[in-house]
Amino acid sequence: MEKNSQRRFQAYPLFEDDEEYIAISDIKQYHFCPRIIYFSKVLGVEERLTESEEKGKEAHNDFHKKEKRRSSLFGLKSIKIIQKWTALYIKSEKLRLHGILDMLIKTDNEFIPVEFKYTKAPNRPQKGHIYQIVAYSLLVEESFHTIVKRVAIYYSKDDKILIIPLTEEMRSHVLWTLKQILKIIHEEKLPETFPPERKCKSCGYFWICKRA
Repeated sequence: MEKNSQRRFQAYPLFEDDEEYIAISDIKQYHFCPRIIYFSKVLGVEERLTESEEKGKEAHNDFHKKEKRRSSLFGLKSIKIIQKWTALYIKSEKLRLHGILDMLIKTDNEFIPVEFKYTKAPNRPQKGHIYQIVAYSLLVEESFHTIVKRVAIYYSKDDKILIIPLTEEMRSHVLWTLKQILKIIHEEKLPETFPPERKCKSCGYFWICKRA
């Protein structure tokens, strides 16, 4: 069933031949707020990074350096690493997606994509975080000719890793998200959205969104 589903995903008619690539980070941004896609892709507005986001970038760089030397997946003895890539640039010509995966590990029988987050582990992982790593999984499947069974999100502030089984519904939702992103770009219309106010104030586009 998984192999058949992968062939269907690869043939999914989302893009024209000359369509530009979409960054996988846009999938995360869409789930934070669809308006970010409008401001960044339609208006070309650059995000204003908060102090926390600047620290997060630095933490990402440190993570990549440290993981090159680490021989296990954050102490999980049940997962034996045969090969590992950090800060891996990966893309899909079929899905017109690209991005830099924080880490990809290969065991004796599977590939596991890993996403780094400079935050504490939540009770429930954010949708954007989940679908971001699932999108990377689709690219790993295409590039390495494999089927990804599970993904991992590492929360650095409390040194916790969350292992998530990959499902058919997750793959489908990534494709749905891509379709919504393209719709915003092509129609050039400001999406309606009503996120919590506390969420808005932490957004790098809040300064322009409040005027829209």
